[in-house]
Amino acid sequence: MEAMLTADQANRRYFREAYRSGLHGWAVEEPSAYAVHFLKRVQGLVAGGRLLDVGCGEGRHSIAAAQLGFRVVGVDYERLALKRARRFASRKGVMGITFREGNLFDLPFPEASFDVVLDYGCLHHQRKGDWPAYKAAVLRVLRPEGFFVLSTFSRHFHMFRGSRRSWHIAHGAYRRCFSRKEIVGLFAREFAIMEIAEEREEVRGFWHVLMQRRAGIG
Repeated sequence: MEAMLTADQANRRYFREAYRSGLHGWAVEEPSAYAVHFLKRVQGLVAGGRLLDVGCGEGRHSIAAAQLGFRVVGVDYERLALKRARRFASRKGVMGITFREGNLFDLPFPEASFDVVLDYGCLHHQRKGDWPAYKAAVLRVLRPEGFFVLSTFSRHFHMFRGSRRSWHIAHGAYRRCFSRKEIVGLFAREFAIMEIAEEREEVRGFWHVLMQRRAGIG
């Protein structure tokens, strides 16, 4: 009988198979227009700044950030995703991105290493009990008054429409949707929320949030 997997192990198994098969349902090379919009807003405030893309996957947002002039590090725990990210960056002629294997909860960087942290799709795979550790990991590597770009499931994401629960497990992976109130409650103490927008296109349902770390807090 197979041993019971932890939530983290189950998520890893899901992503390993998703990247192996390529049947994962998210865009591979085209970045989110919302994330790019926020990066362009930040671009003029920290020109040439260092950006960390956590859970970078195949690197679509790392590449977009590098094309805007950021010095980018992309981190993911799936080697196949990183291999594809390096290949896509090379094919697009985008140089200077560092792709590293790593875990969000054990980031291999000194404190205050980055001007910007970008998370497209990591938070909604974290259980509520792990939110404090998630936020602590982001705050540790983000410099004071640095910027945080977040994209996460809203209640309009197709998997949650009509459901009373804000979470479910599919193919072994944990997923959670958020309300605007939950996002504000989770981040407003440490971050000033500069812009928050909900995407409701076709089957998609995402919150896209631009935040700035408050000075002296966190």
